Amino acid sequence: MSAAQLFDAAQRALANKEYAAAFRWFQVAAQGGHAKAQCALGGMYLEGQGVAADDAKAFAWYRKAAEQGDAQGQTYLGLMYAHGRGVGADDEAAVKWFRLAAAQEDALGESNLGAMYMEGRGVDRNETEAEHWLHLAAVQGEPLAQNNLGLLFRDGRGVEQDDLEAAWWFRKSAEQGNADAQTSLGVMYSEGRGVPPDGTEAMQWLRKGAEQGNALAQYYLGVSLAEGRGAAQDLDAALKWLTRSARQGFAQARDYLWANGNITVESMN
Repeated sequence: MSAAQLFDAAQRALANKEYAAAFRWFQVAAQGGHAKAQCALGGMYLEGQGVAADDAKAFAWYRKAAEQGDAQGQTYLGLMYAHGRGVGADDEAAVKWFRLAAAQEDALGESNLGAMYMEGRGVDRNETEAEHWLHLAAVQGEPLAQNNLGLLFRDGRGVEQDDLEAAWWFRKSAEQGNADAQTSLGVMYSEGRGVPPDGTEAMQWLRKGAEQGNALAQYYLGVSLAEGRGAAQDLDAALKWLTRSARQGFAQARDYLWANGNITVESMN
């Protein structure tokens, strides 16, 4: 079989969760120089699918794909540099690879490049530039970019402050399951920013974020349940969510619990 046929066979195996077979076919295709197979093989090593997880090998295969101009490989290589997996953390190198991927209109590359400008990592902080790249990714449906774009509009960073626009982007991201966006949208409903105030809707979105482990959502959900906002008062559930938030180090949750005498700081350590 040709490298392209091997790649297709590997994708079918991966879709069927036949990880050992997928790894085997991706490996043969990757060794034959197929860039997308090289990128996929990097992902198998990163996730430990069909093979023992190995960040160094994941990095090596992502690099091979990236150096052939594969946009997805360039993005994932950038992520390896950004997070220091399989290589020493290097924000400038991450930006380099994100920029190359973004130049090919790769949504995840655009999203990550925008985030680097937003945070001032590997480049000077530039929220106008961040908005440019995040918007390009967001209109392609990339949920991390949609959430970050919502934050820029909510806070008026690099753009004119606009709660309506912020809520719109938070919703786009939240509907794709992004926990941070679900939390932000819940808070917008709670405060009536960009949307009509609606305690029930706020609780719906905060619960979604809380169930994914977002500490801010857990805090807001716990306080709402403790005070009977958007739902019937439920002190047991409030204690559960506030404790989960506090155990993640969220100071406001710890303070709320302490102030209300529900739990001691020592018992959470």
